[in-house]
Amino acid sequence: MTNSLSLAREVAYDAYVRVMDFGETPEDVTEALYAKHGAALSRLDRNFIKELLFGSLRWHSKILWILQNTSKRDLQQSTPEIRAALVVGTYQIFYMDRVPDRAAVNESAEYIRKKGQAQAVSFVNGILRQIARRAEYFAKPDKHTKQAEYLSLQFAHPEWLVRRWLTRFKFDRMEKMLSANNQPPPWTVRVNQLKTPLTDVYLLQQQLLREEKCHSERRPLRSSLHLKQAPNLEDSSLFQRGFITIQDEASQLIGLLVDPKPDERIVDCASGPGGKLSHLYELAEGKVHLTAVEKNPSQMDKAKATWTRLGHGDITWVESDLLEFLPKERFDKVLLDAPCSGLGVLRRHPEGKWHKKQGLISSMAQLQEKLLRHALDNLLKPGGELIYSVCSFEPEESEGQVAWIKENYGDRIELLSPLPRLPDYFKRYVTRDHLLQVYAGNQDDMDGFAAFIIRLK
Repeated sequence: MTNSLSLAREVAYDAYVRVMDFGETPEDVTEALYAKHGAALSRLDRNFIKELLFGSLRWHSKILWILQNTSKRDLQQSTPEIRAALVVGTYQIFYMDRVPDRAAVNESAEYIRKKGQAQAVSFVNGILRQIARRAEYFAKPDKHTKQAEYLSLQFAHPEWLVRRWLTRFKFDRMEKMLSANNQPPPWTVRVNQLKTPLTDVYLLQQQLLREEKCHSERRPLRSSLHLKQAPNLEDSSLFQRGFITIQDEASQLIGLLVDPKPDERIVDCASGPGGKLSHLYELAEGKVHLTAVEKNPSQMDKAKATWTRLGHGDITWVESDLLEFLPKERFDKVLLDAPCSGLGVLRRHPEGKWHKKQGLISSMAQLQEKLLRHALDNLLKPGGELIYSVCSFEPEESEGQVAWIKENYGDRIELLSPLPRLPDYFKRYVTRDHLLQVYAGNQDDMDGFAAFIIRLK
């Protein structure tokens, strides 16, 4: 009987190649492949593809270690397609109980055949059958004498990052953080409170259950819901009708720090893809003057699409590098959601573990300093507030930037406490130095990030 290759698996394997070997992002790759195949991929297919792709990216190094111990060949010398077949195939065998081992083995081999590499079919087939037997045990580094090596292998994180974090966090905490990074993030949505008042969120939950068979649970943040299933993104869904938008609670907290007031002039300095931007509009009940600055055209398009979908009103769009943006009139508040290392959101972007290098942290910190200086010198009016945030908890990008501002601006600035602007529940995340900081693996299952508020005297 001839084995067949499902379209969903082929798309997942192709996406893995493009992410790991060509440096593309999973979101851009899957969006392009979904557009290419259209209706041939069902909603179930797309969920399956996402699980295959993101799971394989999360566990990439550990899976590759298992494979390399099983194979006598150097897999780094294999073609990208062979590595994809082996890694994604092994992920299904080890981590997806609902997938029969036979299907994972056979379709991985068929993928190689379809890619014109028939001479490698028997190799892929043999390695994956051996993996499926789970017959061999390979000794791991000792967790007591080689902590960094053990954690790096056991939780599939680059060793440089593990060693870096071990200087700040204890071994037990590291296990929790790294384990959390390998869990899929929850489906968190923000309620559009211009369409559903926060006092009526329970009605929206009933509507989600009735219309879309989607269970949800309330969160400590009133604007937030956790969905039990992936949100329905089809044309008639509550998402497309603008009742909800996908946004992590950590990101929603930044809007609370901005605390937009009626008639304030506020600029969002990196507005794509529009989550924080649209939240500011809702928090101010549409009575705020917003300017959205974004240099990346595709991110700007996403922000505009989000804005339109949610049904929001007047806004000024500026496609520009922030360092080249010189407005005629300065702003009451500046939201600088700065480019950063992104090491706080590795569970959401697992490919970052393999693409990012240690030097990225210092280079991002240098860029952040330039952006902070530009915002304070050219965008913010006296008495105004700069709200800085990064999806990272690295010292250079968080408390290091507070220290840099104090050193360079002295008594011209004032560091404000975030406490008055946060619900009581989240005040536990504010440090003595007025930094709102959340580490990976936190008890509320939020993304890792850091933020602070500066007033220009």
